[in-house]
Amino acid sequence: FKNRWVWTLAIANIFVYVLRVGVLDWGPKFLTEHRGMDIKSAAWSVAFFELLAIFGTIFAGWATDHLFKGKAHQMCVVSMIGAVVFFGLFALLPNIPPFLSIFILACGGFCIYGPQALIGIGAANQATKEASATANGLTGILGYVGSALAAVAIGLIADHFGWNAVFITFIFVGIVGVLIFLSMWNAPRDGYTRAKAFTASLVGEAKDLVSG
Repeated sequence: FKNRWVWTLAIANIFVYVLRVGVLDWGPKFLTEHRGMDIKSAAWSVAFFELLAIFGTIFAGWATDHLFKGKAHQMCVVSMIGAVVFFGLFALLPNIPPFLSIFILACGGFCIYGPQALIGIGAANQATKEASATANGLTGILGYVGSALAAVAIGLIADHFGWNAVFITFIFVGIVGVLIFLSMWNAPRDGYTRAKAFTASLVGEAKDLVSG
């Protein structure tokens, strides 16, 4: 609970889940009411969103291992920037053909599911095997906070300010998420070096007490 990197990842998870659940839950209603799609096309758009998310998750894992040397938080920065770009394009291009709207929205799904998968892994690595389950649980709890915010707040924003305001909110949420992940850009890949140093310090103190 004193590990700042675990808390950083947990707080970032709120913003990741607002984007993911916001699009997943409210996407069909937005597409039918604001973009004029029939319900069948809207449902397929969300299915395509989820399909590309599968490939996005796999790519995020591969890139973390091979491009970022296991630093999941750095891959999360790239993924969140991608999500902001694609959701921004989706909001700024309302009159493009429906299939292109669906594709851009799905590309946002490709990006946003990377952090969702990596945050738990990153937190477990930072906490080390001694507290990995607790760290993962903490990030999960705050993820559900994000889900609740998406479920309630997005509906309120749509009712009072319109659907354009919803996607402005998504972009703002994504930018905040990027900044939170950026704050730990130089964090280590995991917490094992820190844990070893802490253990060595305790052993040294114990030896001093015995010798004293």
